[in-house]
Amino acid sequence: MAALIPIALSAVGGAGASAAVGLGLSALSAYSSMRAGRAQAVGLARQSAMQQVQARGAALRYKEQGNLVYKNILKNVAMVNARAAAGGIDPFSGSALSLSRYAVAEGARELAITKDNEIIAREGGLINSALMQGSANAAYRGGVYKAFGTLGKSAMLYRQTSVPGGQNGETS
Repeated sequence: MAALIPIALSAVGGAGASAAVGLGLSALSAYSSMRAGRAQAVGLARQSAMQQVQARGAALRYKEQGNLVYKNILKNVAMVNARAAAGGIDPFSGSALSLSRYAVAEGARELAITKDNEIIAREGGLINSALMQGSANAAYRGGVYKAFGTLGKSAMLYRQTSVPGGQNGETS
């Protein structure tokens, strides 16, 4: 790049050469802004994807916990029935039935909490992912806008320095 500057200066000559170099450097700056915005957008998009993976993992852990709750409900009811039957009591009436119903009710409450946690983990991750994706889009657009702003400013400066009377806003 540095080797091209003297060639550009000799080809254009004088004040026009410095304006041309300024335009070239502005174009390079604009390109860098676009690339920086794209790189930031890619990074945020990857974080968004990671949020989704983590949310699915958390939801699966809660689903597994729910399966353990089901097993515990069955185990508790079976234990109440077995102890009642071993003691010569009808397991499907009286206190034994009340204990079984209590075990099922507590298990169902715990299961509902686990299901709610599964939904919260999954949906929360999707929301975070969507926010990251929005940030990625904003970063990309920001890079593009900055690039156009740089090019526009450079074009205005070039026009002011290259047009006779351009510094005073006069045109010929």
